[in-house]
Amino acid sequence: MAALALVLIVLPLQAFAFDAASIVRQTIPQARVQGEGELRMYGFHIYDAKLFVGPTGLSSKELTARPFALDIEYARAFKGPAIAKRGREEMDDLKVASKAQTAQWQEQMEKIFPDVQPGDHVIGVFVPEQGTTFYADDKIIGTIAGDDFARAFFAIWLDPRTSAPGLRNQLLANGAVQ
Repeated sequence: MAALALVLIVLPLQAFAFDAASIVRQTIPQARVQGEGELRMYGFHIYDAKLFVGPTGLSSKELTARPFALDIEYARAFKGPAIAKRGREEMDDLKVASKAQTAQWQEQMEKIFPDVQPGDHVIGVFVPEQGTTFYADDKIIGTIAGDDFARAFFAIWLDPRTSAPGLRNQLLANGAVQ
């Protein structure tokens, strides 16, 4: 009887589990997970990431040639402006754009990125020549136009010089031409 009660509790929770793939497939119908991994800093679990790509995969050398998406499921609480600031710092460290440009993008990201709690998802879906649309779970929260932003922003995870090379390797593991 206790086992049945546990099943009745767990099944409804699974029925409401968030599925990033369904959001991504609205834009990239044949999307598949190319790789996934977690970011840990000083032993703390920060977030889990999944890279979704179309049938031909993704090349970090030609990052903006094909649509792709990155799903971040947070394991800790963060304020939206802090996420935007950290994104700008990472872009500046990689020197993927001028500091003036990353400052503009930080302002845009601050308007878009929500405060997050453990279990919340923020998904960036990139489409060439259209830009990057961001979702908080299943709701569109904003778009930043242009391939230049996408190239700089997603370099945080996908550039060979990333501050998280282990996560990069996990994200690009299954099918990338690196």
